Amino acid sequence: MNKNQETKLKKIGIFTLAQAKELGISQQSLSILVKQEKITRLDRGIFLHPEANLEREYDFQIACAKFGPDAVIGGLSALFYYNLVDQAPKQTWVLVPSHKVTSKRSYRLIRTQIPLDKGIVVGNGYKVASIERAIMEGFKLASKIGVRTAIHACRTAIQQKQTTLRKIGMTAKELGLNSYLTKYFETIIGSIE
Repeated sequence: MNKNQETKLKKIGIFTLAQAKELGISQQSLSILVKQEKITRLDRGIFLHPEANLEREYDFQIACAKFGPDAVIGGLSALFYYNLVDQAPKQTWVLVPSHKVTSKRSYRLIRTQIPLDKGIVVGNGYKVASIERAIMEGFKLASKIGVRTAIHACRTAIQQKQTTLRKIGMTAKELGLNSYLTKYFETIIGSIE
């Protein structure tokens, strides 16, 4: 690995085998670098430059690298990201296309037909559901995360002026989740007042 390649990997931080190959670093070279402890292997095909400047969302970066360019952080992880739930989830919740699977217990995959390019915020090496999409996904996943948690997250976001009911409604319409908003509308309004 030359100095230019090392600088680029350090800047990327968490990278995939494909990204290393784009920089001209072979799989064999990566294996040698891992043995020399110049690069850390995080998971199959996912690596970390040890001197990288990682953000606090490095677990989001790892999840998005693992599940591909369509992966989006959602569910409880997104609600926690926006400080809308009190307790950090034990797993990283990831919105993925319906064909993705994993046996890793550290991930909770949410297979969805809803387009993964709408209601998304792009971070440094990861994508996370926008606050409005995270709230609507919370209502959709109410059987998994709890109705109270979903309503509390929505109420908190509106009371803290992180979003408005109008923006949530527009997102619900865009994502085809109107029925979930309608189902909980009276409860949301009642809990805000």
